[in-house]
Amino acid sequence: MTGTISKALSGALRYIPGLLLILAICIPAMAVQQQIVVNGKEVVSAVAVAILLGILIRNVLGIPEACRAGTSLAVKRVLRVGIALMGAQLSLMQVLQSGARSLIVIAICITAAILLVRGIGVRMGLSERLGVLIGVGTSICGVSAIVATAPVIEAREEETSLAVGTITIFGLLALFIYPFLGRLLHLSNTFFGTWAGTAVNDTSQVVATGLIYSQKAGEVATVVKLTRNLFMAPVIVILSSAHVMRRDGAERGAEGGREKRAGNRWKTLRTAFPVFVLGFLGMAVLNSLGAFTPVLRQGIGEASRWLILVAIAGVGLETNIASMRRVGLRPFYAGLCAAVLMAGVSYGLITLLGIG
Repeated sequence: MTGTISKALSGALRYIPGLLLILAICIPAMAVQQQIVVNGKEVVSAVAVAILLGILIRNVLGIPEACRAGTSLAVKRVLRVGIALMGAQLSLMQVLQSGARSLIVIAICITAAILLVRGIGVRMGLSERLGVLIGVGTSICGVSAIVATAPVIEAREEETSLAVGTITIFGLLALFIYPFLGRLLHLSNTFFGTWAGTAVNDTSQVVATGLIYSQKAGEVATVVKLTRNLFMAPVIVILSSAHVMRRDGAERGAEGGREKRAGNRWKTLRTAFPVFVLGFLGMAVLNSLGAFTPVLRQGIGEASRWLILVAIAGVGLETNIASMRRVGLRPFYAGLCAAVLMAGVSYGLITLLGIG
């Protein structure tokens, strides 16, 4: 018993250096947000300050190896808890309405991105698999979608790395370009949140982009992005089936290998479902039922904001600019086409449908 407790404590202690470094970023980031006020309104986002500080520290000073466990925990676990708790600020009806309004936009954007980016990539001399990975990463869930899709289309490790690097570059740029364009175009919180939720890549980048614009835009962007994440499983099924049909047309008789690949495919599908979406929905249901007092709801909201800030600072600390230099010009141009396509198609559909 004592050995088990000691092992658990030592396991927990390895996260402390990284989490302390993140807190050293978050506290001044929050102070900057609270101190810079124009006409009684905070004009600098703590999220923007935190991710910039994280990127600067990682790429100028570097971070000790002892901090990596804590930063990884923040990005992979803390963000999901923060998003789940954000559900307490919304009613189930608000979640369903925001998600339903964006369904058409999401479906068209995903289809257009995968088909067109794959075609553009092939024309640029990229492999079909790399084009599919960039399209999937742009249209659904960034790095998570790429990692989940790569095994089912039998992508090579190099193709996966290039797709991840490409998506990371444009997701990082979106954090600052989208809020700038949103203010330039005087977009409402609902319009901007829907736009960010349907067009920006990774979940952490979507949440950060929305919150940089406003708290309300961040909530809308999160709901839309979680709805978009749910498309990952069916898209993987379709891509996998199409890949298997093409491959089996050229490779007849490999029954044993086929069964093994099918098993791997279904294992990937099980891990692709974003379970934290259920936590977000559960908190929204509880809020709709009046389970939270105003004080408790405010406390949960504050906890959610801090956890998300911690996670975004972790994203900054894990952003290695040097590693992105490995992305060649052709994948970069394919990623640029994908990013512009998603931004333009999404913006046009939101305008056409009168959302926001």
